Amino acid sequence: MQRIYWDAVNVDGQKVFYTVTDKGLNFVSTPEVGVSQILDFYPLAQFEYVHAHKETDQYRKELKKYLKGKRDTFVFSIDYFVDGTPQQEEVWQSIMEIPYGKTLSLASLADQLGQSTEDVIAAMQACPIWLAVPMHRVTERGSVAGFRTDEAMDEYLRGIEQKPKTELKELIKKA
Repeated sequence: MQRIYWDAVNVDGQKVFYTVTDKGLNFVSTPEVGVSQILDFYPLAQFEYVHAHKETDQYRKELKKYLKGKRDTFVFSIDYFVDGTPQQEEVWQSIMEIPYGKTLSLASLADQLGQSTEDVIAAMQACPIWLAVPMHRVTERGSVAGFRTDEAMDEYLRGIEQKPKTELKELIKKA
């Protein structure tokens, strides 16, 4: 049985659960949805869930630093073992290459990849680690249901990335 370590962080006042394996981050839940959502992404997997700060501490620290505007990249390992199609994995990789603080429209991303917008949307919906693969950097997605976060969360995350560092330093001092 696969051992999965879990923990949670607050993102704009909402609890977000994440899970890690011995190899890296493998899941980030939709805000305010429990860790059991992992079964939607890995339905056939058998997991033993362990709430263990020792195993999740590095991930929690990096996520918190990112959410405070103190980190613009993650150095932790990723171990998503969802079987994404080659096209989905190409979408995920392309989204990870959008620079911190920048955005790209859904149509531009689809054109860049030579995929339909529907295929790009489906790939984004299938990604188990929405915070590490910064879906919020893809804009103009319309009102398509099924995204892991809503527009308010996306705007919050873009706001963190687009604030000048001096402004962030002042906000952090006040916190």
